[in-house]
Amino acid sequence: MRNREDLETRELEELAPVAVKAARSKGRREAEPPDGLRTCFQRDRDRILHSTAFRRLQRKTQVLMSGSGDHFRTRLVHSLEVSQMARSASLALRLNPDLAEAVALAHDLGHPPFGHVGEERLQALMEGHGGFRHNGQVLRLVDILETRGCGGSGLNLCWETRICLLKKTLPKGFPLAPDLPPRAEPYLEGRIVDACDRIAYLSHDLDDALRSGIMHMEDFLDLPLCAEALEEAGKTGASRSPRGNGTPESDPGRKRMVSALVKLLLRDLVVSTARAFQSAHRLRDPEEARREGKRLVGHSRERSLGIEALFERLNREFYRAPRIRRPIEASAEVLNRLYRHFRDDPRTLPESFRRRIDEDGPDRCICDYLAGMTDDFIGKLAQEVLI
Repeated sequence: MRNREDLETRELEELAPVAVKAARSKGRREAEPPDGLRTCFQRDRDRILHSTAFRRLQRKTQVLMSGSGDHFRTRLVHSLEVSQMARSASLALRLNPDLAEAVALAHDLGHPPFGHVGEERLQALMEGHGGFRHNGQVLRLVDILETRGCGGSGLNLCWETRICLLKKTLPKGFPLAPDLPPRAEPYLEGRIVDACDRIAYLSHDLDDALRSGIMHMEDFLDLPLCAEALEEAGKTGASRSPRGNGTPESDPGRKRMVSALVKLLLRDLVVSTARAFQSAHRLRDPEEARREGKRLVGHSRERSLGIEALFERLNREFYRAPRIRRPIEASAEVLNRLYRHFRDDPRTLPESFRRRIDEDGPDRCICDYLAGMTDDFIGKLAQEVLI
């Protein structure tokens, strides 16, 4: 039998000096006795997996609206895919795979309904009230809004997990827990998650673009990265025909090409980062590595250029396609209407949000409520209250 102490000892012996070690965590906001079997980052991962916010991701839009089809990605599927990649990359680099997994599973918890369109609407509504960003909302969920089995507010995650989730600049006045800085450099595990997030959404959004029929294989063949991925796929028996048999759903080349693309990008991330680690051998702990993380974790220049070209193509031809944007924008109008409804009478908010009005103000409480909704729920609620 292997207990927590055994796992912590193995981390100290096997992980790289720049990796975060569970035994040296800065701890939680509220002190808790350690678990007998799991490290602190394994407990963080499990709390995220069991949270209601995580389950709601199954009904939140990734690119195509939730409900568009059984096989298109939702936020939940995307989060699981990022988690798998981040864990694999962390293991290869001798970083902490449990911390990376916890951060990956939580990184999209703060996304509102209707994807980035919903985020744009909430940011506009909250202008002058601290704004809105999905990464900041993640921390409001794990620190305040979610409840755990003991009944406490928030999931009481470890400091290192929370710092990795903070990332990026938040709008001025966005309300975070008082022990968090407005901005902080993530640990290397957090940077690995960010890089894997991009690999996942580019490769799998490409997959959804092909599966939906909005784009076709030949739309990407002029991009060297995609051409190389298709060449690699051909070595495993993929069809060399751009259209396969003409049906996006059944194209034998599509899955192999997307799989090859993931492998190319993930391997390049690991190899390039490993080389950067070798050149930075003087770094002896994760705090030092945080300060130089931007130059330590990333792709090679060639792959970075390929990634940018693929993103630009998807952004122009898929993300902004009228077939994608119009139904989402029409549906997202309900955010404005519900916001005005609850602002006119905050007493109609659920009790769990009403009781925070004195502390956070009505606008933030309304925003918290709307941001947590799934695409399905917000439509049903609108039918009930917007009469």
